[in-house]
Amino acid sequence: MEPLRPSWIPRLSALLALALGHCGVPPRLSFAELQDEFKVKEIFPVGTSVKYSCRSGYQRVPGQSSTLTCVNESVWSEPKVFCQGKSCGHPGDLANGKVHIKDLVFGSNITFSCDEGFRLVGHNTSLCVIHETRVAWNHDIPFCEEIPCHPPPDIKNGEHSGDPNTHYTYGSTVTYICNTVPRGTDPFSLIGEASIHCTSDEDQNGIWSGEPPQCKVVQCKNAEVENGRKLSGFGPSYSYQDAITFGCEAGYFMVGSHVIICQANNLWSPPIPTCEKIPQSVCGAPPFPNGKMLPSKPQYVTGDGITLTCEANYVLPDGAKSMTSHCKGNNVWDPSVQTCQRVCPDLVISHGRVKSGGKPHYVVGDHVTIECYAAYTMPGEPKIHCTDKFKWEPVIPECRLRVYIIIIICVIVIAAGMLTVTLVYKKFFSQKGSYQTDENGQEACILNAKVPDETEASALKN
Repeated sequence: MEPLRPSWIPRLSALLALALGHCGVPPRLSFAELQDEFKVKEIFPVGTSVKYSCRSGYQRVPGQSSTLTCVNESVWSEPKVFCQGKSCGHPGDLANGKVHIKDLVFGSNITFSCDEGFRLVGHNTSLCVIHETRVAWNHDIPFCEEIPCHPPPDIKNGEHSGDPNTHYTYGSTVTYICNTVPRGTDPFSLIGEASIHCTSDEDQNGIWSGEPPQCKVVQCKNAEVENGRKLSGFGPSYSYQDAITFGCEAGYFMVGSHVIICQANNLWSPPIPTCEKIPQSVCGAPPFPNGKMLPSKPQYVTGDGITLTCEANYVLPDGAKSMTSHCKGNNVWDPSVQTCQRVCPDLVISHGRVKSGGKPHYVVGDHVTIECYAAYTMPGEPKIHCTDKFKWEPVIPECRLRVYIIIIICVIVIAAGMLTVTLVYKKFFSQKGSYQTDENGQEACILNAKVPDETEASALKN
């Protein structure tokens, strides 16, 4: 260790040395220290050299001098970096995680992190420090373990898909089902999400994604609407998520929702609607399933208009997506409100067309015949129909280029390539000439070169 000096001594020494043409105390370097023989001096004549030794954790840089010299201006020569930090070496890979490294030399710090679903066991950082006579990382590399979850909770009147011997870790999923009951007994309904999965909290502890569902008997009372009727959901008993759709008798309009659903609390939601007497000048909101009504109100007066638009994949019977109707009073709409129908996907046929049965939109039962354009062939069935699953059967055929057309195209491409090669050869590599017999009777190839006339020959000589 270098001896401690009062802070004013180096400054005084430097001023004195400058006045006498000498150098003061040599500079203190972060990576090296003066050798002992130079530590006791505070004034050095011009031309004096001092030597440094690398500090602990550093080693010499080959080819760099560790000497500083007091030069004519009474200053020390500029020090080079002649000592560099020793390397602790790569700590090794971290299974299921990453090692974040900026440098590996003395004083460097590295950090560790785990992949999603794993947590770190051990220190998340390590520092390259001096250890005895060498440098080493001050912490061993940690390891990443899978985040575990406790076994999923059991539920009353039901069970989950897990196994008692299973080790649950991050990402594990279980699904719950309710117990079956004897015939004639009210069944259990699954209330809540059927599946939960193992995830983690902020502290990397395994937790389940939510509360497990419940299995309970749900019974909603039969619902009736005075001056109304059921359009669907005729009962007589109703369980969880069962629905009823209502309509009003002629001369009445509905206040509330047309559709109610049985909830887990054994009650209907929204509340059961009512059918109110329609004044002569009033129309109730017409039922319009699978569509939207604008403006949407419980009732309308004579002259009010509404626009009804079908949802995606639905159209009106005439193929239109929307219609407008007006209240004529006494719950009469003109024109009468139509019902949206589910349609099959639009037909997209590459290199072909619909030969017969074509329509803007297709509903269940529609048949079409497809044909391909000239030069294309159809490997599939040309006649298809829209099924009650709202898809085409057989599948929409594909028009493919005929084999002989492909062969002709290939021949044309090959011929064009050969012609191009021939023309290039004749232009750049072939020379025209003729054969003549010389005086010895031997044939010689004479190039057909142009012989210059007298004027051209004279110009060439000049």
